[in-house]
Amino acid sequence: MGKSAESSDALRALRAAVEAAKPEDALRAGRPAVGYFCSYVPVELLLAAGLSPVRLRGLGQEDSSSGDAYLSHLTCSLVRHIAAAVLDGAYDFLAGQISVNTCDHIRRGNDVLVAKSDLAYHGYISVPHSLRAGLFPWYLEELSRLKASLEDHFQVRVGGEALNQAITRMNRVRERVQKLDDLRQGPAPRLAGADVFTALVAARSLPPERFVELADALIAEAETLDPIAGIRGRVLLIGGELDDPRFVRTIESQGAQVVGDLLCFGSRGLGRVVEIGKDPLSSLARAYLHQIPCARMMDEFPQRWQALLDLYQASRADGIIFTRIKFCQIWANEVHNLRHRFETHPLPMLVLEREYGTVSTGQVKTRVQAFIERLETRRND
Repeated sequence: MGKSAESSDALRALRAAVEAAKPEDALRAGRPAVGYFCSYVPVELLLAAGLSPVRLRGLGQEDSSSGDAYLSHLTCSLVRHIAAAVLDGAYDFLAGQISVNTCDHIRRGNDVLVAKSDLAYHGYISVPHSLRAGLFPWYLEELSRLKASLEDHFQVRVGGEALNQAITRMNRVRERVQKLDDLRQGPAPRLAGADVFTALVAARSLPPERFVELADALIAEAETLDPIAGIRGRVLLIGGELDDPRFVRTIESQGAQVVGDLLCFGSRGLGRVVEIGKDPLSSLARAYLHQIPCARMMDEFPQRWQALLDLYQASRADGIIFTRIKFCQIWANEVHNLRHRFETHPLPMLVLEREYGTVSTGQVKTRVQAFIERLETRRND
């Protein structure tokens, strides 16, 4: 009998990277760390500037009281926890942060960090809410401004060769993400969806080379593992910000296998392979702007719908679990859009609303168990 993924040294290292309050691997590289809020920030710009990109998270904050002092209780709990983490010193290793006009919540969180934190650098980019061709120059100009801002503050020069080298480094990460996706999507998965998701979250703070090393080890070890037994339903996990593999593990404890995702911290947020060429900044702008769009891209639901249908078919999914943080309007609107489409193209979907950092194990288990039973009944009819 083969071993399980629990014995994997690579998986343990990836879990440690997700759970750590500080990204030790990135800090050991000796490069200033810069936090960023959104997957529309090209991390290649930071890498090319000699910086360590770190995706901002709640970092295990027990509460958000420091953030609550400046933010409305109607602001999503992710933003309130990030603000609290920064103000409470959990991010004292950061040299700065970059925010995006993702939503009103993140904009207000950025206001708090600019006004109340000790961070020395604050970058900001305004991303279009549509993929209309005429808006590409807007996003390209925003990246150009961010590049100039990084060069000025950190006293570096971000040239075309450095950008292409950074693109190459991140493309290697994306190639491993695709291989990990294949391992959880196969007809006899050998890696749990929670384990793959752990790797995807870890990719947001590990240096690219360290992530590639650990991912390659995990992929090689997966060949020696037994297929996962007792899978009762193959599900896709979609929706808003989710960075906690425990939530995925709770879903899978009821017999589900998460065979794919369209999540910001998952596969969708890492985007597509970026072309290397004579104008790398334009290549980055094109790839990042035209990734599978976030729900903030208000005119792009048809593209998200098609991406969902394609993944549903490719992964042989039985159903969809949609998760969103309470008070997140843009993903609440996405639920409405999906249900409208289901009137003519029905797909089974469970919607789980949650607060950031709270798994709500009992309630989640009960609802997922009922959903899996529904999928089994549907499959047997």
